[in-house]
Amino acid sequence: MIVEELDVIRLKDGTEATVLEVFPTEPKYFCQRADDFDDMFYVTTDEIVEITYKCRKND
Repeated sequence: MIVEELDVIRLKDGTEATVLEVFPTEPKYFCQRADDFDDMFYVTTDEIVEITYKCRKND
């Protein structure tokens, strides 16, 4: 699974978040909670269950 900036992801704890920035090392993703725009946090690859919205189509 390739997660990119502006994709919406679901975490193991059920949280949905928008990926704001992707980094080359863990924690790899800087995210903003979908239901609380003031809550921003880092996520590791292992915490992601699925991509619920793909911003760009992968070729």
